[in-house]
Amino acid sequence: MIRKIGSVVLLLLWLAIILLPGYFGWDYYTSKPHDRVFTEIHGLLKPTGIIGHGYGIIGTVFMVIGVATYMMRKRLSFMQNWGKLKSWLHFHIFLCTTGPALVIWHTTFKFHGLVSISFWSMVIVVASGVFGRYVYNRIPKTEDGFFQNIEFILKEKLTLKNRISEHLELSTETVNVLGLHDAPDKFNTPWAALFNALKYDLTGLFRRQRDRKYLESLDMDDEICQTLISAVKDYRWRNRQQFLIEPMQKLFGYWHVFHIPLAIIMFIILAVHVGVAITFGYTWIF
Repeated sequence: MIRKIGSVVLLLLWLAIILLPGYFGWDYYTSKPHDRVFTEIHGLLKPTGIIGHGYGIIGTVFMVIGVATYMMRKRLSFMQNWGKLKSWLHFHIFLCTTGPALVIWHTTFKFHGLVSISFWSMVIVVASGVFGRYVYNRIPKTEDGFFQNIEFILKEKLTLKNRISEHLELSTETVNVLGLHDAPDKFNTPWAALFNALKYDLTGLFRRQRDRKYLESLDMDDEICQTLISAVKDYRWRNRQQFLIEPMQKLFGYWHVFHIPLAIIMFIILAVHVGVAITFGYTWIF
């Protein structure tokens, strides 16, 4: 319960940081660029204004902290016991999504010159991060974030199937309706595995309701029905992971080779942008 409340609070904070600047400055941001100079809040929200400039600085600090702390937690031995790696990843994602959002408000949606290069490199890095997160989530992991092996998945599948069979006879019809049969053979390429994972996630949106309808037709107790729905869902997930684990790990490796250099290029361009701004005297409140 506490974890769920914390997740809701974090989500609300994430939405507030991303959306509130647009809410309070909606008229300004939606007006034509040449009309903004005549608005009362132009001096505050323009890229060099105290609020607009602040968005850029705070967003940049968020990204630097988000990347630096996560990299340190992964690589420095004295930080290995500083909380779960999964929690640090969530912190990394939180800062590295809210940071770029604030930078976008800082630009007032005007992209040209060096700003344009910096902005689009940031967009590509964020998009790459979203893709990497999707792939990462499809690989079974320990509490510390290390990848599990195939033996772990097979053991989990057996446990779940035994739990299901305690309350339900696994007839051919039941296995087919609930999707408890084995997944297809290994995929030829990581991209085929990715396509299959996407297809599975999209069709999975309708599976839970179908499971409930079928189990309720068997006149089961509501509590047992709910337990079975959860166990069936977990079994299908582990079943899919059995055949996705190897190609997804390869795909995650390819992503690392692509994402990290992009992030380095982004920060180099960002540093140049900050250096030029300071050179011309745009130092915010300092």
